[in-house]
Amino acid sequence: MKRLSPYGVWALAAYAVCLLATVPARVVWPGLRGRLPAGVRVAGIRGTVWEGRLAVFVPAASAAGPLCEVRFRFTPLALIRGRAGYALSLAGKVQGRMRVTRGPGAWGVSNLAVTAPARVLDALVPLARTVRPRGVLALRARTLVWGRHGAGHGTLIWSKASVTGAPAGPAGDYAVRFAVADQAVSYRIRTLTGALRLTGRGRYRPASGQLSFAGDLSARSGHLRGIMARVGVADGRSRRHMAFRVIL
Repeated sequence: MKRLSPYGVWALAAYAVCLLATVPARVVWPGLRGRLPAGVRVAGIRGTVWEGRLAVFVPAASAAGPLCEVRFRFTPLALIRGRAGYALSLAGKVQGRMRVTRGPGAWGVSNLAVTAPARVLDALVPLARTVRPRGVLALRARTLVWGRHGAGHGTLIWSKASVTGAPAGPAGDYAVRFAVADQAVSYRIRTLTGALRLTGRGRYRPASGQLSFAGDLSARSGHLRGIMARVGVADGRSRRHMAFRVIL
């Protein structure tokens, strides 16, 4: 068998690189489809596996167009740590940016900064369809790792918060400080501003979908005390203590 000349080897190498550089993003999409949350749909995939964009749809917002457009770009520096990584930017109803990596047994997210209307939870979380949260959500985290050795922490701000059954107008602004460890997310809630004061802590376990919470609720406005009378147990100090466990 005749051996290839050095020029032939270089030509084959260049051809292989050209093929890899032009692989359409839609080729790898079928393998990722099953990892999306229920009800989430992706369309309009353009570009290559190295750089491109796509549109994300959820049932509650599909009639009004996509939830957001995602632009993605491969980040080769992640390969130094044995991971595949992408930088993502989001535009539309959901806006923000983040870097996502995938390595042996773990997912990572860094430089996370995303804002979204609270109503998007109606389509993603079954329990949210009952209380119909409204307002604005802002999620921030420097580094999060999810896997056998999960780690990291971040903050979720819920501004102009309101739910079904509450009096007209937002109840307040709330901050949720969370930490990832032992394949669970522990969190603390505190009130930033508003007439309805909420403090407490809990834990969320994604594997089972179980969310737990224990805390106290108080009101600085008379029209909110009617809500308090239906929630939790009075503690004798104008507050109501509440605790629950639910499956999301």
